[in-house]
Amino acid sequence: MAYEEIEIITKNLEISYGEFCREQSENNRKQLLNSLLKICYFYAKEGNLEAFEKTFIQIRNLENQMLTEKTSICLAECFFRLTSILNGKIMQYPEILDDIFTLMLDLRINTPCKEYTLLYKSVHKFRKVWNGYVDFCRWWNLENFLEEDFIIDKSSKMSLAESALIFYSKRLTNTQFEEDVAKLALTFINAKQKYNLTVYSNYYIVKLLLQLKFDNNQIRSVLKPFIAVKPFKPWGWHLMSKTFSVINSFNEKYACLLLALNFGKEFNDGILNGIYFDLALMFKDLNKYANSKFFLEIFLSIKARYGHKIPDFVIKITRESWYKSVISERPNTHFDYKEVCREIYRQTKDVDSVLLNEISAKLENDFNETLQWSKDWYETM
Repeated sequence: MAYEEIEIITKNLEISYGEFCREQSENNRKQLLNSLLKICYFYAKEGNLEAFEKTFIQIRNLENQMLTEKTSICLAECFFRLTSILNGKIMQYPEILDDIFTLMLDLRINTPCKEYTLLYKSVHKFRKVWNGYVDFCRWWNLENFLEEDFIIDKSSKMSLAESALIFYSKRLTNTQFEEDVAKLALTFINAKQKYNLTVYSNYYIVKLLLQLKFDNNQIRSVLKPFIAVKPFKPWGWHLMSKTFSVINSFNEKYACLLLALNFGKEFNDGILNGIYFDLALMFKDLNKYANSKFFLEIFLSIKARYGHKIPDFVIKITRESWYKSVISERPNTHFDYKEVCREIYRQTKDVDSVLLNEISAKLENDFNETLQWSKDWYETM
């Protein structure tokens, strides 16, 4: 069937090309374009990337290097089919997406629309393995999801759009791209106001707001719904600890970290390593070096057990004179840290639309230049 199909499409292409060579009229150009689009779709279904790319370039040349929206819409489904067929190969060699993304950059589609969402769907399944995912999201712009993209999938218990926002925030965490972080935070909060997102969105919005150094009281309010639904998970209390300063709120910070460890007993200790490291840094900041070394040694032993690379800045700490000279000592944990955490939860205001509006307004005002830079960048793509 495939052979017969390609034979018919190829023959039609030869006829269209011949007609166009004899007379380069607009009608003949449209006929040739239609034939090229059909064979491009066929190559996409076959997973023939090389032939697909050559045909795509022919289409682009026929349209004088500037694809029309109508042609771009037709090609959007081709990209979706192509990556679906090449799924296994891309998982093994994700750099294949670099070439596919380069072709996508030539598309011109008025957003948002179903075909534009198809482009995102083309790469979504490869978000964990493809290094170019951040650049793709910058170009695609996660503001362009449709209302239907926020409908929760029963199998995954999350919508496509929320999944995209969450994973993009994971990739931006601890980066220096403030313009991307600010833009994503605003997009995420606006989506939270408008659509039915899960409490996981609160967790990742908090990570973005922490990175942007927002008011800690506001951040705690945004995190509260996650803690309410997932009170016995270590991640929420670990994140809560980051809203307290070592100097001014030592007891609160320490209590959150201890509770996170307490709730993490059932988990793989590799998951808890970040908590141990934060405890080590906290005591180091207080010049309690023996206590700091106690937790840092736990951190290093876990890293060694799993064969994980030790970050350079951690190696630098172990070479400092204090680390070499002090004897590690377990710190005092005999205080009612659980009650401290209960009080933190009780005193934290509930998040509401008024607070989210305040945060959105602050993002737009305080990061106006950053957001404008981001907008200008998108428009040049």
